[in-house]
Amino acid sequence: MRKRDGKKNIKVRTPHIKQESFSQQENDTSLSEEEVKEITEKQEIQLDEAEQAVAKQKSKKKKISNLIFFLINIAVVVGILVYQLLTQEVMPISTLLNSGFNFWFLLLTLVIFGLTMLTETARTSILVKHTSGKWRPFLSYKVSAIGRYYDVITPLATGGEPFQILYLKNRGLSAASAISVPMGRYVLAQIATILMCTIVLIVATTTDVVGGVNVISVAFYIGYGLNLGICLVTIFLSVSKSVGKKLVGWVLKFLKKIKIVKNYDKQYNKVLKVVSDYQTTMQEYAKAKGKFVLLLFISILQYILTYAIPFGIVCFFLGWRPDLFLQVFIMGVMIEMAASFIPIPGGSGVSELSFTALFASLFTEGTLFWALIIWRFMSYYIFIIQGIVVIMYDYFIGNKKYSWLKRKWELEAESAEFKEQKLKNYQRSKNKML
Repeated sequence: MRKRDGKKNIKVRTPHIKQESFSQQENDTSLSEEEVKEITEKQEIQLDEAEQAVAKQKSKKKKISNLIFFLINIAVVVGILVYQLLTQEVMPISTLLNSGFNFWFLLLTLVIFGLTMLTETARTSILVKHTSGKWRPFLSYKVSAIGRYYDVITPLATGGEPFQILYLKNRGLSAASAISVPMGRYVLAQIATILMCTIVLIVATTTDVVGGVNVISVAFYIGYGLNLGICLVTIFLSVSKSVGKKLVGWVLKFLKKIKIVKNYDKQYNKVLKVVSDYQTTMQEYAKAKGKFVLLLFISILQYILTYAIPFGIVCFFLGWRPDLFLQVFIMGVMIEMAASFIPIPGGSGVSELSFTALFASLFTEGTLFWALIIWRFMSYYIFIIQGIVVIMYDYFIGNKKYSWLKRKWELEAESAEFKEQKLKNYQRSKNKML
């Protein structure tokens, strides 16, 4: 092959079942040796960082801190119960069970939760198929469940991606596929969140659907501003690499000067890695616009379903009230965004207090506390239970099942190779006879 600038170009062909590219539209790509080396090194660094993050989460110290945060969350709920018992009426549980409330609406909340996991599984399945060439829906569900589990038990919901990367890698996906699937999930969720929060912001500020300005709405504006800022800065840095590097350097130097950032080089490389991953993902989406639109639609649908769960809780206590859907939906989004910048797993404390403040006018006669308990279970504890169930399933069944599946694939590959070799030998012997 012709040399250019003293660099020898090599042809990289990736097989269908072990594809190293995010996109399947271009299986054959011409890369220089240096580019191949750079890509490989980058993937190794990302896998190493994921392994370190997972090891840190599994350490004894981290488990203790997660347990403490979990107990804090429970303590906050107990504190709110005590406060309500001292200041207002709380309906006894015996009265609640015999009150005539329609428990079918609680079933509806579980159905909606199931639909949220179905949409997330569908999104992950499409990403897995797009990167590896195989439909693996059960794996996609487990990856989604594990991602949500570690998101809710880590501060600022940052723990899901490293576990997903290693889980996919250990389940037979290539390094590139294992990295790109969680990154695609992150990008799509971020875009869907900003789009929907922008709509909620416009509706909340132009109508009186949630009342006037209060502490929760101010926290919502702050959370929205921070998330929008992060999204826009990431996109800007992804578009302009040279300007982006300078901007990152200036910001981190300033943060180091005011003692917020300690290790400049580590943070600099970390930010640029995120920006590079974001840019790579967006470039690949540009090659498959139809798939990107489908995935974005699924992400928006999942977002709507997630914040429709409080509506089922409202209907349980108040009966079928479709006129309250928009108000309840907006309040649910505001609570989530208000707690998004609190560095405590699950936004403990802020989430409960926000729910109590916003929904106090809807739940009367001592039902507010029970509404809070049901909502907190559906928005936090259920993900922990689901994650533990998946982890236990893998421990007792899933890991063994995958070992057999892996061996089956190896035998199939050996059989295909044997058949191909036999065919070649037959062709050779036939040519000699002729």
